Amino acid sequence: MAKRRVGSRPPPPDDLYQLLLFPERAEYLEQSQFGRYQVHLEHWRELSTEFRRAFEAVYVRKSARILLVHGKQGTGKTLFTQRMERDFEQVKGRNVDEEHQNLWIVLAGGDAGNRTVSEQAAKNTDLKRIESRTGWLEKARTFATSNESAMRVFVIDDVHKDVFLREWAGLEIGEYTRLKAEGHVDTVIESVAQRIVEDCRGDFQRSLFVLLSNDEHLLDQLHQQLERSHAGLARKLSLPLPKPELKEKIVRTNTNRLNRWSYWYCLDRGGPEEKRRAHEILTGNRGFKDSFEAIDRAFAGLGSRSGRPANKNLLTLVTLGIDPLTTKSYIDDRELHANESTIGEHVAAWFFRQQWASALSTDDEEYARRAALLESEFALRWVCIDMRAVWWLCTAPSGDPTCDRLVEFMRISPSIADKSQAKKARTKLTEDADASLSTLGDSSAHEAFAARFRDAGQGRSIEYEGALARHFGMELSKGLVTLPSLRPDIKLAEYEPCAVTSATSSDEKAIEAAIRRSCHVIEFTAYLQPDLRGLEDYIRGKVEIYAGLLESV
Repeated sequence: MAKRRVGSRPPPPDDLYQLLLFPERAEYLEQSQFGRYQVHLEHWRELSTEFRRAFEAVYVRKSARILLVHGKQGTGKTLFTQRMERDFEQVKGRNVDEEHQNLWIVLAGGDAGNRTVSEQAAKNTDLKRIESRTGWLEKARTFATSNESAMRVFVIDDVHKDVFLREWAGLEIGEYTRLKAEGHVDTVIESVAQRIVEDCRGDFQRSLFVLLSNDEHLLDQLHQQLERSHAGLARKLSLPLPKPELKEKIVRTNTNRLNRWSYWYCLDRGGPEEKRRAHEILTGNRGFKDSFEAIDRAFAGLGSRSGRPANKNLLTLVTLGIDPLTTKSYIDDRELHANESTIGEHVAAWFFRQQWASALSTDDEEYARRAALLESEFALRWVCIDMRAVWWLCTAPSGDPTCDRLVEFMRISPSIADKSQAKKARTKLTEDADASLSTLGDSSAHEAFAARFRDAGQGRSIEYEGALARHFGMELSKGLVTLPSLRPDIKLAEYEPCAVTSATSSDEKAIEAAIRRSCHVIEFTAYLQPDLRGLEDYIRGKVEIYAGLLESV
């Protein structure tokens, strides 16, 4: 079989500089490199009651309402407006991707986010996101007076910008500039409020205005002036930041969806100060940009990290029925470099801390990214058990000493802190398991089992799964708590998302304990094609599944 050289292709362009990829502004999400960024709506649901109340009042009574939405820097105001416009168009066009992730359904779909209600509302509504350009008010007025929809929604982000205030106040540029320079902003706001009230009673009937700004004082002033002229016309809301746990999940999953290094790997590279900084920002009231930048600083802080690298999660791959020499040849042909190996006649194991998934990369850049992502947080231990060992596991009773040794061999989880004594113990276990298997008699029974096992095809899993469950003393294929759809064959230690916000304090040891990796799962396969031909597709499939775990929770 032809060798696949590791690192023979030049690195992709984003590997030339090791910087974390994240959107510095919501406007950048339209770039293709952020196509996998996932927007979470959970924290925006708090706005749904007030939005629906205002929307329904305009829809039924043909009046007007104003929602003044304050959001601090980094809370996602622009993203909120972009998502509202996009999701409205999806519902109106009956082209909804994911119903529970559609902001329009959340906001306008009634108490339960009813899709039918939101579709009917969208059918009789037009939504316009107003850009900050000269002449915006006249264009909006022309649209409003010529539009025959039951109602209109006008969304204005950064309503504190001069172009919005000046035109709504009805001021020429010179007059507006003079008033602002002389500190008479109150006069401007009063004029804006008066014009808004007039418009809501005139050309902009049947309209809901959603006005967003990070200037809370300006919104308070505007709300006060509006109440003076028309009580109940406007409501002031706050665009909430998600709670720390959700904020970290959004940063974590999108770090993993966009990059070749996992969120945990980035944090682990940082020194104590970078970790404390990340903890402070993620548990505090800072926005998403600050949060991503804190993880980026940790990722760049390799020089300040003390001590040895931390242990990763462990994925153990057990190939059943193939001898160690064939497996070793497969590994050598692909130039996979094990950090540790123990090779016997009947059993063997290779431990890879890095470059085990990416070494099987294809020309698919997205697969290469996900492979690198996975191996940044998961090490691989490849265990090989030949047909004699499989025969004995499938036929011997529970409590058999040889089977117990084989189970112990498969359960091993090497640590980066292991001393030579622990490594010698693993070698001794390999030798003992080999010796026990070599002394087993009845070669005719073994040969008959091997023939039946090979001929069983995909049905051979029925042969070994029950035996493995019996010897391991646990149920197979139990879903992970964090992602029940992912069901490893054996789950020795649960997967926990990296959560610096779960630390009991900002102390270095508390943070290290919170982000420690300890998951250990085992996957079995009885892949018996000559020379393990085609096994790469199986491994790539597992890479996609476990990379999906990192991108989901």
